[in-house]
Amino acid sequence: MGEAVKYCFIINPAAGKGTLVDEMREKIEGEAQKLGVEYDVFISESVESTKEYVETVASSSDGEVGFIACGGDGTLCKTILAVTALSEDKRSRVSVGVIPMGTGNDFVSNFENKDKFFDIAAQLDPTCYEIDLIKCNDVYSVNMVNVGFDSHVVCKKEKIGKKKWVPRKLAYIFALVITLVRKPWLKVDISCDGGESEHKELLLTTMANGAFCGGGFHSNPLASLFDGRIDLLTVKNVGRMKFLSLVGSYKKGTHIREELKHIVGNLKCDSIDMCFDEETPVSIDGEIIYCKEIRLFVERKALRIMLPAGVLPTADAKPFETAAV
Repeated sequence: MGEAVKYCFIINPAAGKGTLVDEMREKIEGEAQKLGVEYDVFISESVESTKEYVETVASSSDGEVGFIACGGDGTLCKTILAVTALSEDKRSRVSVGVIPMGTGNDFVSNFENKDKFFDIAAQLDPTCYEIDLIKCNDVYSVNMVNVGFDSHVVCKKEKIGKKKWVPRKLAYIFALVITLVRKPWLKVDISCDGGESEHKELLLTTMANGAFCGGGFHSNPLASLFDGRIDLLTVKNVGRMKFLSLVGSYKKGTHIREELKHIVGNLKCDSIDMCFDEETPVSIDGEIIYCKEIRLFVERKALRIMLPAGVLPTADAKPFETAAV
């Protein structure tokens, strides 16, 4: 990105349980002034305020704009939702970046040298890439859609994460253990790429763009932000002890292997239709909706992202400047 870029930092005031905002603002202002780049800092109080801010900046800027979400995956997703709401001509001049200062930072786990995301100078010297997005009903997902056990864990994690005595990195683990007592599961009819529907009884299923969820669980190790496909993972409704024996490999990303194929399924799709036997919580990048049906499809190269200098994407990614049209 060139010198004409305006870098707009969108800070979630609750990020890091509200302890990092002043420190991050000082770092941004100091580095941006030192480098002589045009910048702005915006404290976002709501989804609506973020959307209004993105629209206002994109409408008033003639050149390129980089919106950098300073918070967790939720802040990043709200920023992306605001960008995807822009008109096509405005969106073509916009890129999105992230400083992962929240309780959930799974998106940055898709890249190597992710410590560089905290380097403001590196943030102001980015390389742009085009990534895919998943559209679930009318909502965009940059990372993952979860249904079943995982989505119930997300519901519980939201409540646990608000407790000050719970370490933020352990909120997902605590939620997982509590949810295991109930062990919710789902009955679902699944159709991939318009094919014949199959009825399944599952403990969980994930439809992934990125490879990580739940604060570092490598749930979809074959997923890529750049391959133009949805990675569908299914886990059959096994008993508690069997599930517990799988948790370690599910976290490490070693669960997709021959001896587990009777339990764990994995498939690449362009579109997925799911119909549940009852209204079910669906987690879209950590945000819960309730519905009986969902339709997902991939939008290829739908968003320009900025990776700080030194951050490396997967091998199938090409910089925006040289990416095929």
